[in-house]
Amino acid sequence: MRRLPLRDARMTAAIALRSRTISLPHEDPADRFIAATAIEMRLPLATVNTRLLACAELRCC
Repeated sequence: MRRLPLRDARMTAAIALRSRTISLPHEDPADRFIAATAIEMRLPLATVNTRLLACAELRCC
């Protein structure tokens, strides 16, 4: 199995600000930070969370 390198996703001002503008149907801060991090880092988010999957701004896999 091929292992991909991992790295930390640090909280930035851009991620914090983006977390407040994402159109999610709830105010769960953890979901908002996860989604904002994926958007700001231009990464697909691997999730089965239907509330996150419904977010048009996210690229999910």
